[in-house]
Amino acid sequence: PGGGTRQVVSKVAEQRVTNLAIHILIGLSLAVGSVLSHVPKAVTLGIFLVMGFSSLSGNQLFERVWLWTIWDSSAYPRFRFVTRVPFKSLHKYTAIQFACFILLYILTSVSAVAVVFPFFMASLVFVRKSLKWVFTAQELAELDAHEDLPPDEEPSEKPHERAVRTLEDVEKLPVEPTEWTRGVSF
Repeated sequence: PGGGTRQVVSKVAEQRVTNLAIHILIGLSLAVGSVLSHVPKAVTLGIFLVMGFSSLSGNQLFERVWLWTIWDSSAYPRFRFVTRVPFKSLHKYTAIQFACFILLYILTSVSAVAVVFPFFMASLVFVRKSLKWVFTAQELAELDAHEDLPPDEEPSEKPHERAVRTLEDVEKLPVEPTEWTRGVSF
């Protein structure tokens, strides 16, 4: 059930050419500042907008917010936080986190209350600590995962079918006498 794929980095080949090239280009941008001043502001804002949208795909908060648009829970992607946490807890945690995000955005947008921003950031520590009274430790471990773990595999069969199949397989196994059953006729 459900679809969706998540790309997980399997290995990283370390090389220093990229970092060197980035810093050379940054240095060159200082030298050609007069040419870059002719680039329209809308172009640079558009580049940042595209970069922002492209980074949303790996963000767990926005993946969970996207679940609000899927009405059928059996169509949810098989992310670890979907398969290991009850849906009610999943949506409650997402709502709390999204409300904090909206409040953070409002605090940075309204200049009259922007001075409160550092205090709000510090209070998020206490908000997170208080979540242990709302969620279990296992739910928080899955919802707060810092690593990008691969999703759980889809179950290939229903548990009751697996039990019947296992019982049938056991009946087909040859019975070999052990030291406990020697001398006992079956």
